[in-house]
Amino acid sequence: MKGVKENKKKVYIEAKVYIDEITFNDGNKFHFDNSDIVVFTGPNNSGKSQVLRDINNFFSNNRVTRIVATDIESNFVGDLESLENKCINKGGRDYFDGIDIYSKDYIKSWWEDKNISRIHQHFVNHLTTESRLKAADPANGFDVVNDTPQASLQKLYIDDKKESDLSMLFNKAFGLDMIVNRCAGINIPLHIGHTPPKEAGEDRASASYLKKLNLLPQIQTQGDGMRSFAGILLNIFTSNHSITLIDEPEAFLHPPQARLLGKMIAHNTPTKRQIFISTHSEDFLKGLLDADIKNVKIIRINRIEKINHMNILNNEDISRLWEDSILRYSNILSGLFHSKVVICESDTDCRFYQAITNSIHDDNSISPDILFTHCGGKQRLKVVIRALKSLNVKTVAITDIDVLNDKNTFKDIAEACGINWDDIEKKWKIIDLYVKEQRAQLDTEDVKKGIKDILEQYNEPQISKDIAYMIKNVIKQSSAWSKVKETGKSFLVGEAYKSFNELYDKCKTNGLLIVPVGELECFYKPDSNHGVKWVNNVLETVNLKDDPELTQARSFINELLSM
Repeated sequence: MKGVKENKKKVYIEAKVYIDEITFNDGNKFHFDNSDIVVFTGPNNSGKSQVLRDINNFFSNNRVTRIVATDIESNFVGDLESLENKCINKGGRDYFDGIDIYSKDYIKSWWEDKNISRIHQHFVNHLTTESRLKAADPANGFDVVNDTPQASLQKLYIDDKKESDLSMLFNKAFGLDMIVNRCAGINIPLHIGHTPPKEAGEDRASASYLKKLNLLPQIQTQGDGMRSFAGILLNIFTSNHSITLIDEPEAFLHPPQARLLGKMIAHNTPTKRQIFISTHSEDFLKGLLDADIKNVKIIRINRIEKINHMNILNNEDISRLWEDSILRYSNILSGLFHSKVVICESDTDCRFYQAITNSIHDDNSISPDILFTHCGGKQRLKVVIRALKSLNVKTVAITDIDVLNDKNTFKDIAEACGINWDDIEKKWKIIDLYVKEQRAQLDTEDVKKGIKDILEQYNEPQISKDIAYMIKNVIKQSSAWSKVKETGKSFLVGEAYKSFNELYDKCKTNGLLIVPVGELECFYKPDSNHGVKWVNNVLETVNLKDDPELTQARSFINELLSM
């Protein structure tokens, strides 16, 4: 109506605080966006949890000395009035978010000075393993009309949709619902189980329905896994904190639940919310990556004495690596949480080298923090080496001596390890030429006859694995490289032998170990089996620590441990 002035209530942009930049004690400085999910990984005692404590200390008490995250640049956004409007006066004193601040005038000075230590809980939520276990405990009842809900369960109490959403997530992990009891008196408990059906005429306040609900257990009476999982869901998805810090979210969870939790956090976290996570779980990390979102950053920490060295992997790098099936479906990502990763050609190699390593340290000495993993053949070594090195993971690759038989494969592996091909090509050519000049064990006619003899001897309608293996061995003998693989570097003489030793040392310096005895089975020749049968027999019947036949194997592993 003309001449009538409309009174419009001003809408304020909610005030929030974000981390814009962190400087670490190694001098690295990383920038973060307001919706980033940042994951800190690394070996034990590398400083993952300390980073979260440093962040929390920065906002709660800026005078506390920070150890890993030495400096933080924060970003204050939104309107001051949105904070002042949250103040409630009770008995002549102002309360902000349940915190007694005496007078709301302080809010303005704190905001302008960018020092929110008195009210940092409003912006920063530090979820330790202990706090998560208590997060789903019954909350105090409150005046729904006049009070502002503070606890997570109080927020679920007034938000049916949020309760339904979180119950659905919890059900995916445990097959049970989460139900808020709104008629339990002075407390608000959270029940778990299958939601009781409402009969005709019943609602959630009906005495008959409440009787059924009260038969269900409450979350605080359950195991730590359920309590921790529920605590994380409640804190992340009911809070308005702009920064959430989660220390080891996988604690108390089985691997599938840890992976599911990672995926849930990645998919369901509201935008304009920063989450900083320390984790020691490959499964949780895979869950985050499964979500295929664009705001995940992985930072690996490698502590050397008092310096925590940081290496960041941004989303574009993550996407490129996660497309590789080896990384997606293997345990190679576990290497992020170990001091050293040893990559072998096959699982058989891993089992043997791990067993020898353990035998060397079976005198109660501390075993080295090494992950032995395999990549399914020489051709994939370069992929895994590059992936782990991109995260500054100390990596050693072990390959049989016949890697030198294929120039392209060997060159790719060497370059992935950081070796300049020009520095070793001449040595490789000397070795390759020498082997090519040696007469093969069998010529073409011998090979034909060998295969024919095998087929006629066994005369089976289908070629079994054993027959295929025998045929394969006949074919191998048509090349002198088969003899090199059987005898190792001792097959070489003169300049070729010298070149191999020089090549071996150069490769070892760069994290590539070539088996000097030829192949795995040559470490223990009394057993003539091959592959799985060989390794099973050796591990079950041989004294790995003292048997003189394994002297070379122990020496080889000691070289590995010294790298």
